Amino acid sequence: MFDIFKKKDKKKDDGVVVLRKTEPGMCGGTDATQDTRAPKVIESRDLIFFDVSTRLDGYSRRREGDKEALDYISAFAASAGDGTFLYLAKEEDARRGPVVSSWALIEDNVLPALADLVAECDLAKNNGFHSTTHGLPENFGGSVYVKYASGEKISFSNNQSVMVPYETGKKIVGFFEAAMKKEKVKLPDIEDLTAIRFEENRKNGGYTKAELTLCGDGTAINKKESRYDSPTVYESEKPVDAETVRKIKKNVADNGVTAWEKLPDSEYRPLADKKLTFVFRGGEEITVSGGKQVPYELNGGFFNVELEMTTKH
Repeated sequence: MFDIFKKKDKKKDDGVVVLRKTEPGMCGGTDATQDTRAPKVIESRDLIFFDVSTRLDGYSRRREGDKEALDYISAFAASAGDGTFLYLAKEEDARRGPVVSSWALIEDNVLPALADLVAECDLAKNNGFHSTTHGLPENFGGSVYVKYASGEKISFSNNQSVMVPYETGKKIVGFFEAAMKKEKVKLPDIEDLTAIRFEENRKNGGYTKAELTLCGDGTAINKKESRYDSPTVYESEKPVDAETVRKIKKNVADNGVTAWEKLPDSEYRPLADKKLTFVFRGGEEITVSGGKQVPYELNGGFFNVELEMTTKH
């Protein structure tokens, strides 16, 4: 019989116990681990970021008469200088749905209060457990990842089962909806955008620079300069049609890219140093580096601009 408490590597006792392991390529099997060193009580209240995405038992709630029962939530909060960047998505009926989402950059630091909510809901009680069932058509469960300045963290996931109690999910949504009504940080109007500059510096000495200059008729000019493994520098200048410019501006606005400037860096650093600089009428500039800690749903915002400026034009 398979020993569910067998260490995955006795030579390197990292505290992670393999609870279940499938054969390579096995469809439908489940891999599960438990980090025995993951704390069940978090002492710190100095929260850096909060990221919870999970299905909820909304179907049963609707059968009991709750017409606004939630089926799914995704909530993200991170420090952004003196303020807080927030993202919330929710789905009230998975069969008829849609998922409704929004983001906000608020002036208040609500992370200490959010840390209190994490403690109140005892999110750390499942800390360290991760389970993946292969072959599922969608994520029927979810994940929780909360990180503190002390280095403490809460991390658990299961793509087959609901990860948090329904009432906890409702409390999280209530907290975020209230926080997102607070005073917003004033950001430049995306319609006042006059230029976007992209810069990438690679470890081998290569680089790519591009500048998209917006014209008064809605079109733009994209100038690009690149160097790769050789000393040769490649230059190009191409027109960009008005519809593409509109899509770029919409992408920046929808994903809140200009609000990422003061977000913490992701734990997974990019292979090259990249940054986008947004220039607005009146001379204001906002520079956003690549590899910021942002919600998964918004993560493509930076890459979509990079793609248009460095590959498509």
